[in-house]
Amino acid sequence: MWRSYVKMIPEVNSAVNRNQLKIIACISMLVDHIGYVLFPEVAVLRLIGRIAMPIFAFFIGEGCLYTRNRMKYFLRFFLLGLICQAVYIAESLITKSGSGLYLNILLTFSLSIAVCSAFLYFKENRKSTGRDKIISTAVFAFTVIAVISFEAFCQNSKEIIGTEITIDYGIFGIFLPMYAAISKKRKNKLVSFCTAHILLAYSFYGSGAELVWALIPLVLLLFYNGKAGKMNLKYFFYAFYPCHLAAVYLISLVI
Repeated sequence: MWRSYVKMIPEVNSAVNRNQLKIIACISMLVDHIGYVLFPEVAVLRLIGRIAMPIFAFFIGEGCLYTRNRMKYFLRFFLLGLICQAVYIAESLITKSGSGLYLNILLTFSLSIAVCSAFLYFKENRKSTGRDKIISTAVFAFTVIAVISFEAFCQNSKEIIGTEITIDYGIFGIFLPMYAAISKKRKNKLVSFCTAHILLAYSFYGSGAELVWALIPLVLLLFYNGKAGKMNLKYFFYAFYPCHLAAVYLISLVI
């Protein structure tokens, strides 16, 4: 059955590269946050924003596959997530809006990288015997249990500590990137990721308009050619998230 699904994925010739897909995701995310902060009554802006997350999640999984140092990859996202969290907290204190603690998507993806790294460590040692196999299995199991337990704690944080803690996209966002790290083979990766995204997105969004918009990125990913693009935009993409957040919130203070 798996092979039949894999055969359904079309072959493409140099259609869309990684930079182009990430730029689409950045524009979608910007529109989403403009809608959330500046024009909350314009629902279509938030719907357009559903395009961003699956694209970024796919490349988080790919990043774990190809990075030379998974610990540095994790720390990069985690520290940037903390900076962005400071922006959220500062905005909340200044505007005196909202309650509780909403953990941003970079912190979600930090957990994703931890899960992906543990999964890949397990996968790399699955054919080993003895100590290596036992350790890699234990690490993967512990990481999954720890992440699920943390998410469960956040779900019940209001009752436990009196403050509501929300993880952006929850379990859906944490585990989705792992399915892009299943294989380096394009078709296997796409089938795995698309299947997981459809199931997880349905459980997260239900059957409404948000689900439809969240599935649009899967069509775009079918045309991904596996190439980065001619320009090195890695640091631009890292900087875009905190910079656009700060800009949007500053504008909201002025108007």
